[in-house]
Amino acid sequence: MKKYWASFESFIARPERVFLSLCLLFGVLSAFFVPQLSVSDENMHYLRAYALADGRLESKRCTYPADVNGRASSVYHGNISADYSRPINRSDLKTTSKCNSAVGYAPIMHAPQTLGIFIANIFNGSTGLTILFGRIANLLFYALSVFFIIKWVRIGKWVFAVVGLLPLMVHLAASLSSDVMTNVAIFLITALTLNLYTQETPIRRKQVAGLLAIAALLALTKAVNGLLLFPLLFLPGRLFIPNTELSKLPSLLKKLPFSLHKWALIAGAGIVSLAALLIWQKIYDGALLSSGAADNPLHHNPLRFIRILFNTYINPNIGYTDIVVRGSVGDFSSFKYHLPLFVLIPLFLLVFLALIKRDKTEEQALAPAAGRLAAANLTTVAVFI
Repeated sequence: MKKYWASFESFIARPERVFLSLCLLFGVLSAFFVPQLSVSDENMHYLRAYALADGRLESKRCTYPADVNGRASSVYHGNISADYSRPINRSDLKTTSKCNSAVGYAPIMHAPQTLGIFIANIFNGSTGLTILFGRIANLLFYALSVFFIIKWVRIGKWVFAVVGLLPLMVHLAASLSSDVMTNVAIFLITALTLNLYTQETPIRRKQVAGLLAIAALLALTKAVNGLLLFPLLFLPGRLFIPNTELSKLPSLLKKLPFSLHKWALIAGAGIVSLAALLIWQKIYDGALLSSGAADNPLHHNPLRFIRILFNTYINPNIGYTDIVVRGSVGDFSSFKYHLPLFVLIPLFLLVFLALIKRDKTEEQALAPAAGRLAAANLTTVAVFI
């Protein structure tokens, strides 16, 4: 008995193992038992991923097998039953005059789902099988990605594990949603930022290459995610080569009061992020950014934003508060199924405990960077708002 208990203690001591096992357990259950195409916009993501699996990158007029198009459309008539018996007739194609709402996403957003559907098509699968394979592929991508991110990040491992296991996160991962790629990209940039802030040695070339790749990924998921690069402004100077040690730099520039190495890296990340967005916009042949963003009424009336927050989260006379708070972690299948509100109390408590749980190694790594991290976080939140 002691041997098994010791093995159990060893297992739960590793947050990445706890995350992977629980994520796969509940994710597989969700993939199989949550009604197909019932997750928010899942039918749109199905059409997009199926087209990519067939090698079609379309934005104006889209072509799908009639079975696939009919299955996606049947959701609007309340049909969420899965069909595993009838193979898709891939020769019976239907071209729509207007593509679905998911075509504006870069193909990388649907890469896991596309792979799953492609494998299902090899076996001449039905609509039900292609959806299930797409869900499983999306879940495996999410579970393995976050598993390795937790192993890689230097501090806050339990926070990553707990947030990654939020019911809504696992629910989305076990669907065809493209938000999975967005969530992984956010985990990546957060982990890299934390590692850089707590690093004592100069930044390495592999880290620079990784940062540039993540910058491109952030822009290709959702353009607003590029703001997550903002904490780079507060990176400690010890990571960068001093101006005086840059041999090819003119003597006049060596006297500048700021690190050229640091600002070159920040500028490079911003340029790569913007270039990725513009290249995809050129391929997509359409505007990806909302033309109404510049006319956001909150810019003209900031007090309106405060009233919205009050009425959404605090005002006791409006009955949406529990739905909104609960929806951040436990609203499923396009808000058809809900976690009981009381579940949120231990869930938020678990997140709080994960935030304050740090061993001695984490405390030592975090101490010198705490002030900078706080300033970076507050500034980034302000920029988002």
